[in-house]
Amino acid sequence: MKGWGTVFIIAAVLWGSAWATDKSFHDMDANKDGKLTMEEFDQEALKVFKENDKNGDGALDKSEFSRIKGAQAKFEDLDANKDGKIDMVELRNAAIDKFNQLDRKRNHYLTEEDLKCSPRYKPGASPLFGIYF
Repeated sequence: MKGWGTVFIIAAVLWGSAWATDKSFHDMDANKDGKLTMEEFDQEALKVFKENDKNGDGALDKSEFSRIKGAQAKFEDLDANKDGKIDMVELRNAAIDKFNQLDRKRNHYLTEEDLKCSPRYKPGASPLFGIYF
């Protein structure tokens, strides 16, 4: 019986990680106003970051980053200081640049239409990957 409990826990953890990275625009829109702010992106990105920082050192190495299901960015592009790790500051700085490129109206939020203008837009994929990963 213990074996099944362990299998269930492992399956739940794996499913939970996959679910976090598959959140839709509406799932990420915490206040349900039809707009995603950088703060809403940050909340989801931090969860994904922490889930994938397996050694708990506050950074993602290439192996940890490669496990992020759906990531579209290149590790080398996010590792701004070229130390072989991506910390949350490097990740967020890259995300701010992408966010600002899509926020052409400079209203500090993105709508679904704004996200569709991104070259990284993929229908059905979490908008988190168009901005952060």
